[in-house]
Amino acid sequence: MYNKIRVAKAQFIGKEADILSKTKVPFLIILMIVLIAIPTMSGCSKIFSFSADEESNPVSNLPAGAIYINGAAIRPLTLNVINQAKQSIYIELSSLNDQEIIHLLITKARSGVEVRLLLDQWQRDNTSTIKTLKNENISVQYYPAEKGQFQRVRYMVIDHKTAVFYGSDWTTKGFDAHSMAVKLSGDSVGVMDKSFGKDWTYTTTMSLDLPDTYDLPEDNVTFAITVNVKQQLLNLINAATSEIRIETEQLSESDTIDALVEAKKRGCNVKVIVSLSSAITSPDAIQELKDAQIELRYYNQPDKKTMGANFGIFDQTTLFVSNSAWTYYSFVINHEGSLTVPSPAVAKKVTALFDEEWANSTP
Repeated sequence: MYNKIRVAKAQFIGKEADILSKTKVPFLIILMIVLIAIPTMSGCSKIFSFSADEESNPVSNLPAGAIYINGAAIRPLTLNVINQAKQSIYIELSSLNDQEIIHLLITKARSGVEVRLLLDQWQRDNTSTIKTLKNENISVQYYPAEKGQFQRVRYMVIDHKTAVFYGSDWTTKGFDAHSMAVKLSGDSVGVMDKSFGKDWTYTTTMSLDLPDTYDLPEDNVTFAITVNVKQQLLNLINAATSEIRIETEQLSESDTIDALVEAKKRGCNVKVIVSLSSAITSPDAIQELKDAQIELRYYNQPDKKTMGANFGIFDQTTLFVSNSAWTYYSFVINHEGSLTVPSPAVAKKVTALFDEEWANSTP
């Protein structure tokens, strides 16, 4: 059957070429007709398919229970995950002064677990923390060594198979803030593990012994750092078709604001919660949002917790959470990180949180 089709194609193409040559049609047109004729004879609709398939926008299997809110849930999670470590503990934070966690890290190191930390050199709390850890021969370094840049990436990877992404530091202030953490156990953990290895090598010039491959299930969670954080956010804003919910301490980065204004113009329902300090630190940005008729409120919680959560929910299907507020320094200067989680279940949980905080916030 296949040979018959092939012969039929050849006969058809030969006849077409003969007719076209007699009419003196240019060769390029002949070639185009031939290329169109081939898939038509075989029953195909086109040579190359450019249509999006179902895998182009995969949904994450991350459960809603992987989202932890505020220190009352995040701190016990942190202690529990560290306690489970048997091989390695890799940590990137801006600041660490929680004494119980510090002593637990020392205990794990004494038991033979490989413990390594990267902290920000500009945070005062880290001076005594690093001294304490180095006295126990625990590998801890400052990241980065560049003046004017702050280390704001916050996550932990345990045994190359479990990770926790944080919105706030492991400090009294961080655990007291209104914050968010995400626990991961899929292939995004491998990406974070490799990212830590890269940062460690950059800081110390010493490479880590990381796995070549990771036997972890696909979770469709995207971990991004540095300039990719901003790109992930802009992609989500630009792709939104119905709703955008944002809560961030500061919203002043110009490209992000422009994208939100355009989203509003094309019909998206955009709501934004920022800190009251934004009215002082970035009044022009706040005014631009108001001028665009974007609904804006100032964070105000009955429990008086400070803001430490920076996230966006897009079309009730995708969560974006970052280590810090959405400013020029965060997206261009500092060392920052983010997670993008395309999960309706996760988005639903965080949307409920947003709606509650929207009701409590000040217009």
